Amino acid sequence: MKHLLILLVAVMSLSGCSTLTDAWDYYDMARFDNNEYMLANKVRTQANLGARKCGTPEVNQEVSRLWETTLELKNYAQSMEKNDETVTMTTELLEIVRGLDNRYNIDKKETSMTYCTRKFGNIEKNATIITNVIGKKPREW
Repeated sequence: MKHLLILLVAVMSLSGCSTLTDAWDYYDMARFDNNEYMLANKVRTQANLGARKCGTPEVNQEVSRLWETTLELKNYAQSMEKNDETVTMTTELLEIVRGLDNRYNIDKKETSMTYCTRKFGNIEKNATIITNVIGKKPREW
């Protein structure tokens, strides 16, 4: 019985440490921000709509809009304290969008329908992940 009690106390104290660490991590992160969430959702929506323009002359405008909104999201995320995770994700997303923008609006290279739809799909997938991460941030009380 004595060994069982010692084991129970050890387990409780070990899990208590991780609970305190989790609580501190929760406290020490950026809070949910409606504007950040809205921008991430806008990037996701623009990527979805942009894929529909693949193979048309309007795709260049869609890529430009997507580049601008993604840059705005990254800059907004950088302006928030304790927001390193989101800044990292939005910076990586911006690099993906930059590749698409370079291809269409800087190099003006012909691209296949497959490249276009997959690139927009990849951007939308990443924007969805970012939206989910932002949506799970703690709310202000």
